Amino acid sequence: MNEIQELPQTRTHGLDFNYSLWGARTRISLHTVPWNSDYRDVVRFENPAALDDWLLNDSGPQITIQNATYARFGQPIALNIPFNVAQRYNYLRAFNPAQPIDGDVDRAFYYFIGAPEYVNPNTTRFMVQLDVFQTFGYGISFGNCYIERGHIGIANENQFNDFGREFLTIPEGLDVGGEYQIIDQWSTTLATARNVSADTNAYSIMVTSTVKLDVDPGTLSDPKLNSSDGSLLENLPNGAETYIFDTLNDFRAFLTAFSDKPWITQGVIRIAAIPSIDFYQMNTSPVTIAGVSMHSVNAGSLSNRKVQMATNWRNDVVLGHEGRYNHLKKFLVHPYSAIEMTAYTGTPLVIKPESWNDPHATVIEVPHFAEPGPRLLFYPYRYNAASPGVDPVTDAYGVFNDGGEFYDFATGIFNFPTFSLVNNGYMSFMASNAHGIAYQHSSADWSQQRAMQGNEVAAAQATAGIATSQGINQQGINAANQQANLANQTSVYRGAQNVLTGGLQAGMNGAVAGPAGMAAGVAMNAAGTAASVAIEANQRNQSTGIGNTLSAGVNRSQNELSGFTRDTNKTYGDFAAQGDYQNAIAGINAKVQDARLIQPTTSGQMGGDAFNLATYKWGYDLKLKMIQPSAMAANGEYWLRYGYAVNRFGKMPDSLQVMEKFTYWKVRETYITAAECPEMFKQAIRGIFEKGVTVWANPADIGTIDIGDNMPLGGVIL
Repeated sequence: MNEIQELPQTRTHGLDFNYSLWGARTRISLHTVPWNSDYRDVVRFENPAALDDWLLNDSGPQITIQNATYARFGQPIALNIPFNVAQRYNYLRAFNPAQPIDGDVDRAFYYFIGAPEYVNPNTTRFMVQLDVFQTFGYGISFGNCYIERGHIGIANENQFNDFGREFLTIPEGLDVGGEYQIIDQWSTTLATARNVSADTNAYSIMVTSTVKLDVDPGTLSDPKLNSSDGSLLENLPNGAETYIFDTLNDFRAFLTAFSDKPWITQGVIRIAAIPSIDFYQMNTSPVTIAGVSMHSVNAGSLSNRKVQMATNWRNDVVLGHEGRYNHLKKFLVHPYSAIEMTAYTGTPLVIKPESWNDPHATVIEVPHFAEPGPRLLFYPYRYNAASPGVDPVTDAYGVFNDGGEFYDFATGIFNFPTFSLVNNGYMSFMASNAHGIAYQHSSADWSQQRAMQGNEVAAAQATAGIATSQGINQQGINAANQQANLANQTSVYRGAQNVLTGGLQAGMNGAVAGPAGMAAGVAMNAAGTAASVAIEANQRNQSTGIGNTLSAGVNRSQNELSGFTRDTNKTYGDFAAQGDYQNAIAGINAKVQDARLIQPTTSGQMGGDAFNLATYKWGYDLKLKMIQPSAMAANGEYWLRYGYAVNRFGKMPDSLQVMEKFTYWKVRETYITAAECPEMFKQAIRGIFEKGVTVWANPADIGTIDIGDNMPLGGVIL
């Protein structure tokens, strides 16, 4: 190894000293450096003196050349260094202590050593290439450059402005894998049928009815039915009444209490399960009918509900194994992460975290329970909204427009389950025919009473007819007897007359015959007349008696026939009237009995979707999803090494460092505003940054440290 000879005190700089010509007395030292001529990695020392200190602190052979030597690119130079020694080194420093001359700058030149060539045991030929960056890089000033990629994207203190939308949504062109993995989940439960006893999980029942349920329903024998007055739930006109039962138990009590009042329940047109009305401040009036508690909904609107699912959730996400990538906030934007908002109704929302302009994962619930088409809507608060400084808008009706996607980006429960209740058809018939059946009973009673009274009248009339016939017949008999008596008296009078007349004649004759003869003649004539009168009287009496007997017998027979007819007609009439009455009653009873077999009817309807309510819950979940660990590692390690895609103009700091250990730069346009070097070296430095280069703070770290051990420096603004 050649010894270094000290230069004389007088500065003799030889012919010249520059990057291609080493003047006489130039001091050469060999070194081993971890960077090389492909400029993938460079080291940015604080200044050239720090570079020299680092090189000379562990230097290889040092020699001083006595003659000027050209160090042209592509041309070898020969140095008095043994080959076995020379091949250990890859870097060369040339410095001429005679420099600078007046107006020049004290400078060392640095070269990469190519493959050494053996010349003789004490001489080796070297191919050298000027290290442009270390030689001239400290005199370069960069302007506003278009940065394509680099660690400045990670170190930028503004990188998470607007939750990453300002800087972190630039596509990287990296594979993110085929599926997301759920790493966290937040849930809101509105109702469930699995534990209806828990107040927080209770659901309400909404009943829509054309019949008022909150008035006296009457009884089966005296039913009362009051048609709906209508309602204005959510200020929508509805001809039906709306009622709310707070809990399932209240509704079941209603079913029990009104099971025998089908004339009321038949007016129910819809029964639906809804979340508890306590959530949305529904305007209701509590009422109690038949011991059943319910709410009558008359008018008014429902209130939206604002639910904060998680507080500053982005700060709590652990990125990578043991938080290796926690400072890589780009993992918190799409497509590296996403939030699925689902109510498990087949309409999930895929939320890009950076577009959710809210730190707390806030959800707005919008209820609409009035007919038609009731639903419950959920949407992420201020999704795709502008900066947080723009306040949401609430209109005159209290509708909360958050300035974001609003209803255009929403999910919800769109098909509430509906139920039916059974109406007793028999009782409904009896109630609807209660007064008609009473009328039919009254009519049957009246028909029987009228028929029976008609029979009594007919019998009385027949009896009066018989009595009249008997009276008339008796009068005939009496008249016949009187006629016979009259005839007998007439006969007696005539007999006396004849006797008198005969006596006179006999007296006249007796005058001739004498008194004795006259007396005898008179006596004989009187006897004959009396006998004749008696015979006529007897004949008439017998004839009258026979006529009277015949008349009385005929009259009796006729009256007996009339009596039989009267009695049989009355008996038949009474039987028929009783039978007609029983038949009418039997007809009424038959209708009643048949009514027992009337098929029960239903009110409301079966339908809707009850699956979630029955098996899981009503509500919504937020699922934070991220790319799978393998894809996260692939992307994360790439970003740790090469930073983010930036694709915007920015100013590179003078130190070229924005990270603690190393900083990668890939520049599309490199503007150099000042340079103490020829133009070709400016272009070389421009090329270094435009092809991509990693600037290290400590050469010992190159290729040795964990690339994850490289945190951002403070105060970096892009």
